[in-house]
Amino acid sequence: MVSSGLYLRRGVAMERKVSVIIPIYKGNSFISHLAYMLEENWKSVNKIEPVSIEMVLVNDFPDEKLEIKDRLMENISWIEVTNKQNSGIHFSRAQGLLHSSGDYVLFLDQDDIISPVYIREQIAELGAADAIICNGKNRSDLIYRNQEELDRAVGKEEYWKGYNQIVSPGQVLIRRTAIPKEWVCNILKNNGADDYFLWMLMFSQNKKIKIHNKVLYWHLISDVNTSKNTDEMNASVYEMLSKMRTFDYLSPEEETRIRQTRTCSRPNVLSEEKYRKQVVYRQILEMWMVLRDREVTVNEFFHNMGIERIAIYGGGILGKHLYYELRETDVAVVCFMDKNTKADIPGTKTVIPGEQIEQVDAIIITPIMEYEKIREDLRKQYDFEMMSIETVIYNADCKLMMD
Repeated sequence: MVSSGLYLRRGVAMERKVSVIIPIYKGNSFISHLAYMLEENWKSVNKIEPVSIEMVLVNDFPDEKLEIKDRLMENISWIEVTNKQNSGIHFSRAQGLLHSSGDYVLFLDQDDIISPVYIREQIAELGAADAIICNGKNRSDLIYRNQEELDRAVGKEEYWKGYNQIVSPGQVLIRRTAIPKEWVCNILKNNGADDYFLWMLMFSQNKKIKIHNKVLYWHLISDVNTSKNTDEMNASVYEMLSKMRTFDYLSPEEETRIRQTRTCSRPNVLSEEKYRKQVVYRQILEMWMVLRDREVTVNEFFHNMGIERIAIYGGGILGKHLYYELRETDVAVVCFMDKNTKADIPGTKTVIPGEQIEQVDAIIITPIMEYEKIREDLRKQYDFEMMSIETVIYNADCKLMMD
């Protein structure tokens, strides 16, 4: 099923067009912010030259209808595509591409954040190249910290060793004509490596890819992140390698080397099975202290995400830290949720999980080690956004390039 929103600047000749393709999976809460980001980008780029922007939303959870508020989109057009069934990220991106019409393509995840000048700066720097990669933030760190890392991002060698140098396709603005047909017609069944597959194909076809050392993109560390599941990611990479061999873009020796690299690779996130609970908590608290030293507050994260009212799950040390940091801000802590009713903090209400609570934008779960189980239990009882305190802390510091 496909439906289109009206383009409100009808009759105005637009020289160039950008299609922003966004798979949506149970992500209605993100759509308004995505529309706002693209509206801001339209305003920025159209100060320089006429460029139209279309937002292509691909619903990969057909049991839930997308909630699109077209009143939020004064200057951008939108297209809705609904998959017949849950089909994964690669299929959704390819479907979005097939239903789009822009000269340039940007693949975003539903929780990505881009600068208001992203499209303007990327188009200006692209020149005659086929694609351009911007710098950005991953957790609180620069994605590319020095010239060596910038060079590796556009060097074929690292990719052929088994290392994807691009954190997310949201860093990359691509000419439509540069996207290989093999990528569109050979969908990976395993989630995780479709972007790596795209870069490998583009390098194989000698597409020109440039690097842009401006911080325009923020990679949100998601609570549900395929890249954290090493086995699933490796399965996706192995599937990609088989297809690359079919296209004769890899030699047997190159395929073997990449497989060995993936087998030896270790996940770049904390393993809940390996580290003791107190070590994990200590690292979170240390990161929190670093943010405070730099005068960065978690309030900034909530503002970026459009979150104004929260419930805090867990009345332990992290829950209390979060409450006290937000106490003098405009982010309202509606209540604590804790099985131990004695965990109450003076001046706040504590409810037992499962009891009815006031409307909130998100429930912040502070017991890190038990996060996934708590989240699944809460989803059976509440229809609110869920995120861990780890997500909040690791994503608190993000300053993108602004006008």
